[in-house]
Amino acid sequence: NIPAHLRDPNNRWFAFSKRARVIVVAKAAGDTERIKSYEDLTDPKWKGRICSRPGSHVYNRALVASLINASGENEAERWAKGVYENLARRPQGNDRAQVKAIYEGVCDIAIINNYYFGKLKKSDNAKHRKWADAVTLIFPNQSDRGTHVNISGGGIARHSKNKGEAIRFLEFLTSKAAQDLYGSINYEYPVNPRVSISAELRSWGTFQEDKMPIARIAELASKAQRIIDRVGW
Repeated sequence: NIPAHLRDPNNRWFAFSKRARVIVVAKAAGDTERIKSYEDLTDPKWKGRICSRPGSHVYNRALVASLINASGENEAERWAKGVYENLARRPQGNDRAQVKAIYEGVCDIAIINNYYFGKLKKSDNAKHRKWADAVTLIFPNQSDRGTHVNISGGGIARHSKNKGEAIRFLEFLTSKAAQDLYGSINYEYPVNPRVSISAELRSWGTFQEDKMPIARIAELASKAQRIIDRVGW
């Protein structure tokens, strides 16, 4: 049920859902929808217009790791430095806070995990819905490697006393019933290729994902963190 790039090569852990690392832009900005890739964010014309959570957060560190995988360390550092230099404020807050900042006019561009947009869009809090309504989603790099994805996942403790039940639970989480729940409740994408994305997710547009092996993120994490530290993000 789980493609090879979304599980450990030695089958020690497995992905259950995917979260796309998307770019959100202010609907009112007028020019930001021309952004087509992560690399576009380093353009000096966006100086003072990007908001971000700290680079050392696992979501951003994983994105930098994906850039190392795609283009090498030097290009990844050039990218991180360019994004940092274009920030509108000190890196802070979570992904929701970046959408709020766009709504408040602090910045026009941010990078977030897609499911935060869904949580805001469908929130019981009217203010949250206004934040979501202020932005448009962009799935980056559709003409080359695809949009970077994070995962939720799990494995079985080596000394588990209930391995049979644990295996059945993991298998259930990759079944259509559970995969549909990930989409309808938390706005995450299915890992099982035989399961269709939810109607809500489909309404945001379909996208090509970056199929770099998720295990590479862990392998490159220390290099990514050193880049983040050097540029001050």
